[in-house]
Amino acid sequence: MASAQLEAPTRLQEVDPGPLEPDLQEEPLDSQEADDAGAPDDDELERDEAPRKSPRGAKAKEEAPSAQARPTGGTQPPQAGGAAPVVVPPRPVLSPVLVPRMSDAEVLQVWDRWRKARATNDSASAEKAQRELATLRQELLAADFEPISVGFVREAGVRGRAGDTAGALHLAELAVELSPRLPQARFELAELYALAAPEQMGRVFAQLRAAFVSMALDPRYRGPALADLGSLLLLAWSATAVVLIGLLFVRRVRYALHDFHHLLPRAVARWQSGVLGVLLLGLVLTVGMGLLPRLLVLLAVVVPYLTRRERVLSAVLLAGLGLAPLAAGQLTRVTAFAGTPAEDVFVLERGGLSAEGAMARVKARQESRVATYAELMALGYYESRRGLLEDARTHFKAASALRSGDARLLTRFGNTLVGLGDVDGAAQLYVQASQADPHMAAPHYNLAQIYRRKAKTLPDEEVGKELDRAATATASAQLLDSSLLLREPPPDDRLLLNLLMLSPQVPESEWLSLADGRVAGQRVEAQLGRWLLPGVTPGPVAWALPAVVAVLLGLWGMLAEKLKAANGCERCGRPVCRRCDPELVSGGTQCGQCVNVFSRRGLVPQNLRQRKADQVERHQAWAGRVAYAVGAVLSGAGHVFSGGAVRGALYAFLFLFALAATLLHQGLVRAPYGDAPLYFKLVPAVVLLVGVHLMSLRGLRRLRRGE
Repeated sequence: MASAQLEAPTRLQEVDPGPLEPDLQEEPLDSQEADDAGAPDDDELERDEAPRKSPRGAKAKEEAPSAQARPTGGTQPPQAGGAAPVVVPPRPVLSPVLVPRMSDAEVLQVWDRWRKARATNDSASAEKAQRELATLRQELLAADFEPISVGFVREAGVRGRAGDTAGALHLAELAVELSPRLPQARFELAELYALAAPEQMGRVFAQLRAAFVSMALDPRYRGPALADLGSLLLLAWSATAVVLIGLLFVRRVRYALHDFHHLLPRAVARWQSGVLGVLLLGLVLTVGMGLLPRLLVLLAVVVPYLTRRERVLSAVLLAGLGLAPLAAGQLTRVTAFAGTPAEDVFVLERGGLSAEGAMARVKARQESRVATYAELMALGYYESRRGLLEDARTHFKAASALRSGDARLLTRFGNTLVGLGDVDGAAQLYVQASQADPHMAAPHYNLAQIYRRKAKTLPDEEVGKELDRAATATASAQLLDSSLLLREPPPDDRLLLNLLMLSPQVPESEWLSLADGRVAGQRVEAQLGRWLLPGVTPGPVAWALPAVVAVLLGLWGMLAEKLKAANGCERCGRPVCRRCDPELVSGGTQCGQCVNVFSRRGLVPQNLRQRKADQVERHQAWAGRVAYAVGAVLSGAGHVFSGGAVRGALYAFLFLFALAATLLHQGLVRAPYGDAPLYFKLVPAVVLLVGVHLMSLRGLRRLRRGE
């Protein structure tokens, strides 16, 4: 039934607005009824003609009393018998429903008048322009006038720096009034409140809370914030993987070179085998490989000399690094919003000053037959608020062809029909909308307005019934939405359609899927994949290959005992090699010298024991200085050098995340009208950076002391 009503062309009458006001269009609801009342029917014509056929004498007899009964001075004399005549009151005329027609250029003309008044210090004209802007926003049902609010915010900043705190507060409050969900206006007002009255911090925190809530609910700000946060996490993870693999390689490469010496002929000196090993390793690393293959090569060199925790941690970090392209692409897909059809729907739904461009883009997509239901409904809603009722009717019909029976569409279409003068058609759409969604208050409320206006035109015996219908519809609407208890209709002398009728809002879930970032996500994934793992096509193979190789390297490290790989002495740091000293037991943690000096007493002379003890002390002191040095430069690096790889990796990740947030405080993706103030970004990042660094140094000191 809804689709039949929407498709019926005969119910939509075209009404001539008439020259009432330059920017308003009047649509009388009772035009048809007035025409019907003023046109006499055939029976009345016959009754009027009947006396003309009477005889001449009868006509003369009737003229005398009629002349005596003609009122004078607008009053009727009393009839014989003292009975007062029945006075029929005139039929009330309904106030016309006005539809504002105003373009963005006309709204900006008001802004230009304010600028000129400010330049000439004309306070009265400036105040008038400000009031007119606030009125226009309400009458156009615009959620915000963001460009104008940004202008007021900038002017408020200028006045605040000049010492005019009161004027700055007034402009900032006006900016918030024109754009309640503009975070920049809220932040500016909070700063001015804090400067004007520091003791009243409640209103400061209220503005800050409103600003952050707006950023969380607005996809134009939420998307960039999530993109920046995700990028920082991926960057910190990648940097942690590089740092950890690099530190483990530097710490254990000497033992790999020691075992490499055993693979060469005995005639080769150790320094020669060391140089040869470094050259071979450098040759492999200088080949055109990506970051991941280089890290895997470094891990393969030292994996037999790592502990089990170090192997597992390295494998997890490299596997996560291999999934970084997939995560980055998915992050781009989820946070993409600017330049998508979803942004056009969002802008049209809000009805601000940037909606005309979105309207043109949606019309172009409609001509190409690719416009979606959400786009067409948002386009019709915007046009109905701006007075383009015929265009709105066309686009509402096009939307109903894609999806019929939507209560929001039926209600908005009904409002357009009210503006066009088709009250009966609007009432039918409201009834269908209330049946499609019984929990929506707008159709009931709008029906009540129609019943209430219709009751003013009915005879006395029918008014009560119509008012009862209006009261029932009003009660149903207020039961569904308690805020309607305080809602007052607009005055009759300026009965605006946008303020008379309710239009339900479309939730974000209805159109957010139009933010298609698949193309951008694939592009980001391909770029990052070429940098990490060149030569491999992005896909499941590229994602799983690093993890598979890391697991295989972990298994290779588990064969260290069978391969008789060297290990580091826990006292002096020399290689613990069973090839060099066959008497060493498997899995020993001390080299042959330390075993003979410290474990077998009396075997080594005292002077040699003392010299070895001095060597061990120098090694421990040198290892401590290196650990503190790298720990002072990078949190967690000292833990890795001291054997606490897991805790060191955690400290390094948090430190690198805070460092990236500090250095990249401008963000990777920009918000449309500016992001949060700089101190809201830098202060938390710096606090986290300093706190993690101090905790890392404290933990490193306790680790070196053996606590």
